[in-house]
Amino acid sequence: MTTIAHNQDPGCMHNTPCPVDTGPETEAICLDCALSHIDNGTDDKLEPAPQVDEVAPLSVESNFIPTPPINTLPAEILMRIFGYAQYLWRTKYMKKEKDDSPAIWDRSIRNQMTLGSPEVLSHVCSLWREIVLGSPVLWSQLDLYTLGRSPQMFLARCSAFVPRTQNQELILIARFRHCEDEPLGDCAAMREFCTSLSPRLRAFSIDNLAPNDAAFATSIIQATLPHTIPGMLTGLYIKDYVARTILTQRNHYDSDGLVGWELPTAETFGISQHLLDSIVRPIKSLRLRGQFFPWTSPAYHRLKELHLLCTRPIRGHRPFIRVPQLREILLACPELRILHININITGNDMCPVLTPVPLKDLEDLNLRGLSRRFYNDLLPLLAPGQKPLQLTFQTQPEAAAPLYCPTILSLLRRSNVTGLYILNRPSFDQYLNIDQFLAESPTKLRTLGLERIKISEVDLSQFDHLKRQPPIQVNCLCLRKCTIDLNALERLAEILPAQVLKLHEPEFLGVSGEDEIQVRERIAQMFPTVKWVRSSRDMELWDAWELEYID
Repeated sequence: MTTIAHNQDPGCMHNTPCPVDTGPETEAICLDCALSHIDNGTDDKLEPAPQVDEVAPLSVESNFIPTPPINTLPAEILMRIFGYAQYLWRTKYMKKEKDDSPAIWDRSIRNQMTLGSPEVLSHVCSLWREIVLGSPVLWSQLDLYTLGRSPQMFLARCSAFVPRTQNQELILIARFRHCEDEPLGDCAAMREFCTSLSPRLRAFSIDNLAPNDAAFATSIIQATLPHTIPGMLTGLYIKDYVARTILTQRNHYDSDGLVGWELPTAETFGISQHLLDSIVRPIKSLRLRGQFFPWTSPAYHRLKELHLLCTRPIRGHRPFIRVPQLREILLACPELRILHININITGNDMCPVLTPVPLKDLEDLNLRGLSRRFYNDLLPLLAPGQKPLQLTFQTQPEAAAPLYCPTILSLLRRSNVTGLYILNRPSFDQYLNIDQFLAESPTKLRTLGLERIKISEVDLSQFDHLKRQPPIQVNCLCLRKCTIDLNALERLAEILPAQVLKLHEPEFLGVSGEDEIQVRERIAQMFPTVKWVRSSRDMELWDAWELEYID
């Protein structure tokens, strides 16, 4: 059971009910008042409770069971709620227009930060303040962004969080979105701050979305990674989206495949190779995009999660890994659960046939963005166990190609795929072949996602035949940017009776924009639950709890 440390502020020591204790109606009013009166400071001075008018009880039926006030929940449950609430503001997409002034941009950031962050929760009432201030884990995630002209606001916020974490291990998330024409201030202060936190880091994330600035993100990595304590860092996430220009060398294919894509070396970090190896060896979750350790690094050993991704370069080659080297990495990670890969894979015609690598714990294999020509090199290396597996793959880049190629079919037959996400490129017309799908898909399939695939009318002469096929009990059907014939969707609902349908930006054949209400009403009759996804995120992530829907 979590022990809540009592805050020494006299205003937090009393046990009298606070305004939100009176019921859900008062709670909503109190929360709105509290959020409208606070700023982004995190001082320990308790805000006076707003005066709330008495709310008349609602007229309810005799069998109505009221929801208990939130403050009657145990502190452990409130802690779980607070742990989720603080992520709400991070899920909001903030887009900076070119003509936005710095003042407008900074104000929009401040508005985003008033949603669910711990300093906001600590101002709602005395009970919440006591719990939040006495819970170091709520303050342990530090967000350092360059969303505006200066990161000073985030530096000040993180600096205020650190004392409240006590001896808690920390998570540092650095996200850079500054534009090329926005000179960054406080760069040295950011690097010094990261260096000072490094010995306490359990996870470190760099998310570089600055369009033309890879140097600043690299400098933050250099200021942080070599100062972490060996054995403490278990999560490292480096995502560099900068579109690079790679000068292809004459002996490019004789290299290790990382020319122009390397992370700083031990010498660049200013530490020994032995120390760097001891820092990266205990990592369990490694997500790399755009910058990589050498393929022989111990960073790729004993992993449970591995992402090897890249953004298409402006000019030059993608990073690549040779099949034998990839197999060595997989062999070094027998407990691997998650594998996302889209970098190039180079086969070796001279090497003997390699036996598959047993991956009994594999749960998520994502090939989004991986060229189809590498499937024959990668998939025969994998021998998943019988744990439920989520598979994301792309169709063949040709018109009227079969839904499953022989390599994919082989993987489906030797694994337990329960989640299947099939992607098509916009330049090719790919139709859903219902007959092939029912005949060759995994019988234990529970989630099916289709992206940019056309769902066209089913031949009536085959409809009865298709209905007699062994049913696949799909629970959730996800359609992202699909072209849909409503009659075909209606027949698909009979053949594939999913409980939940999720749609994002569908294109309905023969339907004008004025008929959207009628379309929604018709689709609502086809499936028990229909959800219209607002978020533009990949459909593999549509199960996330914070996903936004169109009401």
